[in-house]
Amino acid sequence: MGYYIKQHKGLFSLTVFLGVLVSLINTFIAVLLQRIMDAAVGGDRDGFLGMLLFSACYFAVFSLITYFSMLTYKRVICVIINSIRQKVFTGIIKRNYADFNKVNTADYLSALTNDVKLVEDNFLEPLFVIIQFSVMLIASIAVMFYFDVIMAICVLGSILLMLIVPSLFGNAIQKRQEYFSGKLSDFTIHAKDMLSGFEVIKSFAMTLYITGRFGKSNRDTTEAKYGVDKIMAANEMVSLFFGVFIQIGVIFLAAWFIITGRITVGVMIGMTQATGLIFQPLTIIFQNLPKLKGAKPIIERLNELADYESEDFIGTATPSHSKSISAQNLTFSYDGTKQVLKGTTVDFHKGGKYALIGKNGCGKSTLVKLLCGYYADYQGGVYYDGKELKELDYDCLTGLSASIHQNVYVFNESIRDNICLHQEYSDSDLQNALDLSGVSGFINEFPEGLATIAHENGANFSGGQKQRIAVARAIIQGKPILVLDEGTSAIDTQTAFDIENSLLAIKDLTLITITHNLSEENLSRYDYIIRMKDGVVDEVIG
Repeated sequence: MGYYIKQHKGLFSLTVFLGVLVSLINTFIAVLLQRIMDAAVGGDRDGFLGMLLFSACYFAVFSLITYFSMLTYKRVICVIINSIRQKVFTGIIKRNYADFNKVNTADYLSALTNDVKLVEDNFLEPLFVIIQFSVMLIASIAVMFYFDVIMAICVLGSILLMLIVPSLFGNAIQKRQEYFSGKLSDFTIHAKDMLSGFEVIKSFAMTLYITGRFGKSNRDTTEAKYGVDKIMAANEMVSLFFGVFIQIGVIFLAAWFIITGRITVGVMIGMTQATGLIFQPLTIIFQNLPKLKGAKPIIERLNELADYESEDFIGTATPSHSKSISAQNLTFSYDGTKQVLKGTTVDFHKGGKYALIGKNGCGKSTLVKLLCGYYADYQGGVYYDGKELKELDYDCLTGLSASIHQNVYVFNESIRDNICLHQEYSDSDLQNALDLSGVSGFINEFPEGLATIAHENGANFSGGQKQRIAVARAIIQGKPILVLDEGTSAIDTQTAFDIENSLLAIKDLTLITITHNLSEENLSRYDYIIRMKDGVVDEVIG
């Protein structure tokens, strides 16, 4: 968390300064009350009127400083939370394909929403509260010494008793906060899973089961939250008990000192006020200290997401594709037991047009994913112009290839943005991509044309329209390698034929089409036909 505080140290320091100033001004009210009461009891009319005028100015300045303190406090919370969320999201997006898919996307969403909110409520806000009220506590004790040394010493002794409160509840709160965070994550995963399966739920009359399943997850999450609240309530009760004990004790002691003539009534009023300013900070400090400790595992989880560094792709060499991409004796397993690829060796030359065919499950898509850098835990080698893939700069590597899959994702943005992906292209390049992909054939069906906003994952588009958008997205970027992984399966036969013809005509484009069902006529248009069987290249024709 220190990283984010240093990032905004100017605003953080100003917030702390104003908070300290508010605490000191608030504490001085005890002295002010003592002076006013002694002037009133002593019949000092001029002194009383002078204190009245001073108090009016004092509280006006106090209100103004408090206002600016609250503004900076709210602002620094906002900017730090913004930085945390941005850094965590950046760490998530930086992940390579394999690492990203090790975690459910709903778990990422939970971290960005639930966990960040927990950090705000249980770390940042308590941190500022503790700083401000610690200053108020110290200043109030100093005022107590100003009024009477014996009473101040008694108060200090009572405070030492309150030091046991954080140790009583800190570990329990930490464990329950960590458990609650896990339940929030599970709840988000379940809710996302059920909403994503809406069509299946309706089609197979699963409403009763799904509502029951949601109810259980909802109850588990609520109970986990109640578990945190119960321990928080116990912590607050104990803190309150000690605080009230101190306050009442000071009142009785001050009353006794008045009876014995040791202090004046004005001093008693001032002491009572100062005691309240000790009682309140003590109660709040000891209520919030366990929260800081409880937030520790959540902060560690967010830091782990934010500070991601790939352990697999650490190469720095610049990749190129001027000659070929080669797979040499490539072996790979997703689960560490069943091998999907079994010593596959094959070359893809610059500008070649390849049809990669075979039955489902023979390893076609897995081979291409390894070539494109999706996974690094393979045996054998993948070479770009003779350089092993793991030696290459991963970010540069992803810039060499584009893939069009059967299941196309469309962002909740305009068709233009889904194609251009917020990069600038000339009108002629855009029109060429629209024509080659077939998007120009349906774009006029939408009144707003390219400005038409896609609903969630393109719910307002057909499967064929989404695939044409994906084809246009790949074409306009002009990458040297293009993978069609059943990428035209949702398009009518003639359109698919026309799109493939257009791609086959691009001279320097290395095209790899993955399919399990191509006619002899379509296959004849490719330079090479690579047939896979049981995780190996069974035949190369061309």
